[in-house]
Amino acid sequence: MTSEKEDFKVVIASKADEDTIVLTSEGQSQQWIEQAFFNFNNNYHQYSSYLTESSLGKTPISNDTIDDLADNPQGNLEKVKKINAYARYFINKDDLIGKVYETIESNINTDIKLSYRDFSSNRNKQKLLEKVKVIINDFNKQISIRNLLRKSIPLAYSEGNYPMYLRKNCGGSYVVDHYPLGVVEVSDYDIDGEPCLLMNINELKSRLQKINKKTKKGKSLFFNNAADEINSAYPPEVGEAYANKESYTKLDIKHSGILRVNNMGRKYGVTPIFRTFESAMMLTTFEKTDRVNAKAKGKKIIFQKLHKEILGKDFDKQGFEQMAYAHDSLMRAWKNETVMYTGAPFVEDIKYIEPNVENININNVNYYRSKIMTALGIGFLNQDSKQTFTVANISIRELMKTINKISEQLEDVLEKWYKVVLQENNIPIEFCPTIEVIDSEQLESEIKFKLAEILFSKMNASYSTVFSILGVDLEDEKQKRAQENSEGLDEVFKPRLTAYTNSSKSSGRPIDNNDPDKQLEDQNRRGSE
Repeated sequence: MTSEKEDFKVVIASKADEDTIVLTSEGQSQQWIEQAFFNFNNNYHQYSSYLTESSLGKTPISNDTIDDLADNPQGNLEKVKKINAYARYFINKDDLIGKVYETIESNINTDIKLSYRDFSSNRNKQKLLEKVKVIINDFNKQISIRNLLRKSIPLAYSEGNYPMYLRKNCGGSYVVDHYPLGVVEVSDYDIDGEPCLLMNINELKSRLQKINKKTKKGKSLFFNNAADEINSAYPPEVGEAYANKESYTKLDIKHSGILRVNNMGRKYGVTPIFRTFESAMMLTTFEKTDRVNAKAKGKKIIFQKLHKEILGKDFDKQGFEQMAYAHDSLMRAWKNETVMYTGAPFVEDIKYIEPNVENININNVNYYRSKIMTALGIGFLNQDSKQTFTVANISIRELMKTINKISEQLEDVLEKWYKVVLQENNIPIEFCPTIEVIDSEQLESEIKFKLAEILFSKMNASYSTVFSILGVDLEDEKQKRAQENSEGLDEVFKPRLTAYTNSSKSSGRPIDNNDPDKQLEDQNRRGSE
């Protein structure tokens, strides 16, 4: 006897004792609604702090500074912090570097794919799996996973490091906090292959010193003091260390994680933007030179030359009267919109004097701009030597490969947090899903269409896979299609009968055509075949 899959609930009526809780369907629904509101309210009031950052001030960057920073920065926290400060400066100032950062933010794919093990052969595990999916989806919403992807990956690229911590409040809701380097340090040890992070309590206290905004009645808008803020917006181990006046505390390895770029097997990562500093400095020097030259060219210098004879035969006269008269006459004439000037007999010549300076060669500028783009992973598709920089076709393929490497690290951290959430719900980790952040390298529309056609027509892929490639939501499209079928829109919009939509039942010359010329033509054609 074959058992069919049925979708129903069994209600067993029995006498309840003091250890048995009886829930009707209405009571169960009410409990779900209350739990949903409870989770929303608790998650909505999760505080996170913005910590103060030190600025460069007017400290200039030089080639000697770059050479010093390039000497093993992966093992020196102060060097990494200084590199990051300069990187932020160039992102804000340089058009190319700033645009690349915007390109990364714009091309981050926030779509994820969760894969679970197949438990269809085990009914109990399959039911538990459905519960796991609800828990994981709720967790992703609580931590705002799309916002996490959009924020963490660009910052990991621009600063080389992105420390983060999964924090849980007393209501059971989660939030992911990011702490800047200096407040968080990478220890000299790994635990189970993952870097162990430390919180610098003294640095945290100094960065929390900010103006406490208050109401007219003197009540603080947020927190009364640093202790309240630390207890509300930081992990419990940090609050305990602050109360005990510790200098450092170790962050829980299960809840902490860090994304790194170019760390070369050492503690800290270094942003790829660091390699653009020298070229960016040269471009800044070119701009300053052109600015000085432009100011010089903008100045109008008029030279009025007088005959030397006004100084006398022996050149013992000063000629001040003639010089003053010539100068005053020229200045009065120059004030008019149309200058009419008749020089005195002792005026020999009047002419403009322009500074003999040239602007920076555009080829030199393009060379250093090209070096910046290459360092950031942007290449030229057409290497024609005659092609100008402004019309060159570019590819961000290498840049997106770096972004995908950061995404893979984030996948590992998220999967670790999924295991933590399941363990807190007393669910075996065998139900933990694997997460994949969809490749950030954007496909051209033509390639998308061809790929969708191959998957659907030749590889018999699912509608869900094909629709996701084209950016169409399956559930939304399914509901629209079902509604169209129920309304009979296929019959309403059936194609009109035309030569292209109506096929004839017979083809060729009609049999009853007795035209002897046509019959002879058909015989000759058949004979030639």
